[in-house]
Amino acid sequence: MKIKPLLFNIFFIILILTQSINAQQNHQNHYQQRHGQVSQLFIRGFVKDWDQNPVHKAFVMIPELNKSAETDELGKFEIRQVPPGTYHVEVYAQGYMDYCSDPFVLENNKLSYQVVLIKKITKEIVVTATRTPKLYDETPVKTQVITREEIEKKEATNLAETLCQTTGVRVENNCQNCNFTQVRINGMEGKYTQILIDSSPVVSAMTGVYGLEQIPSEMLHSIEIVKGGGSVLYGGNAVAGVINVLTREPQENRTTLKLHQEATSGKPFTGLGFHSSLVSKDLNTKAYLFANYQKREPVDLNEDSFSELGTISNTSFGLNFYNYFSKLDGNLKLGFFRIFEERRGGDLFDLPPHEANTAEWIKTDQIGFSSEWNHYLSEKAHYNLSFSLVDAKRNTYYGSHKDPNAYGNTINPLMFFNGQFNYQLASHIISLGVQYKRDKIKDEATGYSRTIEDVYHESGYFIQGDFKISKAFTFLTGMRLNKHSAIDNIIFTPRFSILAKITRELSFRTSFSTGFRAPQVFDEDLHITQVGGEGMMVVNSPDLKEEKSYSISSGLDYGKQIKRSLIQLSLEAFYTQLSNTFVLHETSRIENARILERINSSGSRVYGLSFEFGLVLGPRFSLSSGWTYQQSELEEPEPDFNSTEFFRTPNFYGFAKMSYDNDRLINAELSLEYTGSMKVPHYTGYIENDRLELTEPFWVLNTKLRKPVNISEDCRISAFIGVHNMLNSYQKDLDKGVDRDSGYVYGPAKPRSFFAGLEFSF
Repeated sequence: MKIKPLLFNIFFIILILTQSINAQQNHQNHYQQRHGQVSQLFIRGFVKDWDQNPVHKAFVMIPELNKSAETDELGKFEIRQVPPGTYHVEVYAQGYMDYCSDPFVLENNKLSYQVVLIKKITKEIVVTATRTPKLYDETPVKTQVITREEIEKKEATNLAETLCQTTGVRVENNCQNCNFTQVRINGMEGKYTQILIDSSPVVSAMTGVYGLEQIPSEMLHSIEIVKGGGSVLYGGNAVAGVINVLTREPQENRTTLKLHQEATSGKPFTGLGFHSSLVSKDLNTKAYLFANYQKREPVDLNEDSFSELGTISNTSFGLNFYNYFSKLDGNLKLGFFRIFEERRGGDLFDLPPHEANTAEWIKTDQIGFSSEWNHYLSEKAHYNLSFSLVDAKRNTYYGSHKDPNAYGNTINPLMFFNGQFNYQLASHIISLGVQYKRDKIKDEATGYSRTIEDVYHESGYFIQGDFKISKAFTFLTGMRLNKHSAIDNIIFTPRFSILAKITRELSFRTSFSTGFRAPQVFDEDLHITQVGGEGMMVVNSPDLKEEKSYSISSGLDYGKQIKRSLIQLSLEAFYTQLSNTFVLHETSRIENARILERINSSGSRVYGLSFEFGLVLGPRFSLSSGWTYQQSELEEPEPDFNSTEFFRTPNFYGFAKMSYDNDRLINAELSLEYTGSMKVPHYTGYIENDRLELTEPFWVLNTKLRKPVNISEDCRISAFIGVHNMLNSYQKDLDKGVDRDSGYVYGPAKPRSFFAGLEFSF
């Protein structure tokens, strides 16, 4: 009795559906007969990116019909058997933002449709903060990344130029003769920053003096900067922060040649670059070869016959080799580089250094070798072994008044070994590590009766826990035991960091970190600045202790992608307390030299705020800016000028940049760099008495244009042109003559300079 009503209802429903389908079909047939169309239509078209490159394997879908297709290598797609009606198209492709069209009416026989996809804003993978590859979004320690794309946009020729326009980071020239440069993080001197190459601290105190200009941009893949004490992972000198130079790993078969020509006050600078990538068909074996040549003529800015920018002749080359062993699930990397540079400042460049009135001449030869083995024992266990060796030699002349005894030579081999084991427990990573560094220095300066011959040993043992408590909360903690041969006691350096994702777009980070710096005679102080025709040499106090640092930083990061646009905001507060701060005071004089003794003061502190802003408007326009306000104070006045402020450290500095990228038309960039007023010591020689100067602020305006042209599918040529320091904002009170204080240099590294070049890639 119950089955018959059920069957009747089913039959009635089927009848209604059949009539409805027939009515719809009759309506379509009538429509098609009236317009002379066939019963089934199709949609075809192309999917491209903003630069009109085809997007391969994009998924194209008509949701109303549940029909889809995949694009071919030309970005072409076709969906057949589409009846007339109202539809919309959705497109999905890896690495691109999802696309959804407006509704459209399909009436004609076919519809040609072109879709332009916008690339997603990529998420950076960083390694410096934790010594493990990790998405920056999930890293509790704030890490600034200078990508390869940014390096190319800067038209940088070396590491020093690459670091410019980075929030909280300043690169400055400290010598009127040899143009020795240093990088300051949050106002602290370069000696407080640990520079790494592929996470190894192989940039020594000697090679760091000129190393920022000696490392060519062809060697660089990216740069990661972590501010605050980093001794937990990297040992001594990581007080202000860590700059990790990551070398390039090839991804395709490609060769690039580059010519960079520059003119400063009519004097030329020439840069020639070459790099080539080779990748096997199975992608398991890769090789990267690079070479670079730089030549600069001396530049005299105040017409006193003495150079402000000295001569440079630099040749460098290197090779990186990678091989993946699939059976072992291990990666081997071998690296080699050689850097040879000769630079000189002063006058009478056609004569030997000792026949000039003033000369600083440095000939450097560095040979570096590195090896790294990464082995995955399982999905959870992984270890890393790395070894680096840099053998550096240097011949020098620091003298004036034709002093024949001012020659010197230095030998500085540095070896580093690292072993690290990582084990994953659920979403947590535990890391154990051991490191050893051997730094041998032998320096002879006959003219100043100085001979230094020391071997420094530093070993460290660390443990780190990276705990991801939830999707919104991560904390990182670690500790390290350090033993340095120049220090009797064992040094303990802990750190603690927290990441809290308040919302999907807003993150909060806070860190407490520690660092230390051992007392060594040979650091950049040993660069003998000529003051009034005399050299300055440094000795350590007999009871000198290590410097220690305690850093706290907290900040908010906001980033949101809205269709084709991206907005990024960052605000960070930082505080670093130094104890046993090293300061220099003059104790005596010998022939042609002033003796400075390094002693411990009571301490110092650096604190302030950094603000960053970024805005990407589609794939064409972008704005970025970064500003830092800080205070740098000694707890007790320094002995020479009775000042409590750090020298050469402005309270306010920053940059702003605007870019337009259009390969079909032109790529353009306009940037502004600001350096606030600061206190700079000025010693007697050209002036009668020592005094502490307060400098004027500097505004540096730069512009550059680049036009790429695709000659063929695999061949591309780019031309670029630009002006650095358009307003010629430069120090106007430079000392003159043989008795000048060559260390009295501040402000921009160079005056107005014009540059142009070509880059050919195939």
